Amino acid sequence: MHTKLKIAKIIMYLAAAYNIFWGAVISLKPEIILFGNPPTDFLLIILQCVGMLVGVYGVAYYFAGRDPQAYWPLILVGFIGKLLGPVGSVYYIWLGKLAPAFFWVNVWNDIIWLVPFGWIIYQAVTGKLNEVTQSDKSLYQQLLGDAFDSLSQNLKAFHQSKKPIKALGQFKVTRGTNPVCKALAYIADMPANAEAAVAELIVTPAPAHEIWSRRLGDKRVISKQWLTGKFLTERFKIVNIYLKADVINGDLIIYDTATSILGIPMPRFFTPCVYATGTDAGDSIEIEVEIGFKPFGRIVNYKGPVKIQQLI
Repeated sequence: MHTKLKIAKIIMYLAAAYNIFWGAVISLKPEIILFGNPPTDFLLIILQCVGMLVGVYGVAYYFAGRDPQAYWPLILVGFIGKLLGPVGSVYYIWLGKLAPAFFWVNVWNDIIWLVPFGWIIYQAVTGKLNEVTQSDKSLYQQLLGDAFDSLSQNLKAFHQSKKPIKALGQFKVTRGTNPVCKALAYIADMPANAEAAVAELIVTPAPAHEIWSRRLGDKRVISKQWLTGKFLTERFKIVNIYLKADVINGDLIIYDTATSILGIPMPRFFTPCVYATGTDAGDSIEIEVEIGFKPFGRIVNYKGPVKIQQLI
């Protein structure tokens, strides 16, 4: 397991245990946090409700700890609560409604967790939480496993490189005709229709990911790819697309399985869809990529040959 993911899991499991324990204490003995405030029946009932809420947060933290990358929005909710709790306490202490000693509750329940929770959220949103550690194999060798050896010659040479590599060619570009997909293509700055747009692909490997820089005509798209379990995750700005790959008769087939925006999973009927193929064609690689939006069809399709020019 990647070290960052292991640390995130430990933090969330500790937070879960702490919240469940502290929630039980407050529910059973609410007077423990009165700190000199009069123990009215109404106040004790409110504190018991707070204790139950704290305990429920602990359950949420436990499930977030099982997969912090997927469930980071739950951690964000906890972070916001831990940020606002001390603010409220300081306000009521300033008004004289709470004893100053009450702030110790915020120190242990909220403040000490802000940095760990914030760190997990940052790592999850930036896609760094599930990155694998350095390997002597390329990203696609790790993704495909034994099937990598079945790739055709050009594809294998391209995807096993651990140095930056460039390919050049020409693509036919076809945009979808649905108004919604036209709007999405415009927002995503996709290339316009073209019979022979200049295509450039530069892949820059790193220890745990690859940066893909694509140029079609006058448009450039940059993405980051890394492994998340058995899936290939590709990030375009705030969108993560989770992909699977197959090798069929030497060809590489890549297709989407799920999508998230800012780490929030999107419903399958309302997501971008990707289907890409790579096929050896002489000394070139014939590529076709179809990008669509499930309710409305094609956003853009581009296809054509590229030839490996050089190792950079």
